[in-house]
Amino acid sequence: MKLILRWFMLSLGLLLTVHLVPGISLTGGPLWVLAATLSLALLNLLVAPVLFLLKIVTLPLSCLTFGLWTLLLSLFVNVLLFYFVGSLGWGFRVESFGWAALGAMLMSGINFILTCLFRVFWRAARPVR
Repeated sequence: MKLILRWFMLSLGLLLTVHLVPGISLTGGPLWVLAATLSLALLNLLVAPVLFLLKIVTLPLSCLTFGLWTLLLSLFVNVLLFYFVGSLGWGFRVESFGWAALGAMLMSGINFILTCLFRVFWRAARPVR
């Protein structure tokens, strides 16, 4: 149940991003947006071990930059995935790498806010034991 709700929150984040960023446009209907968010989630799942390995290998650089390198590396990978899925034409289209960067950052922020709100409402709806 939580997985399906997270998928819909990711889809809502993508829809809000499409409406807020002028360089990103919808190419299909609601089912295509769900397909795009599913492909984003699956690609993130596949890239996560590689990103973890890169973080381990570049740990000295991360220590030298006080973690800024790790943040930039994660952001760059998210932007690449967002741009790649946008170039596939499944649900949305991204015009340039810059719009992909803005869209990925905005979508991450929207999903962070939605996840926090979801946790608050999920805990409030559970019965107290």
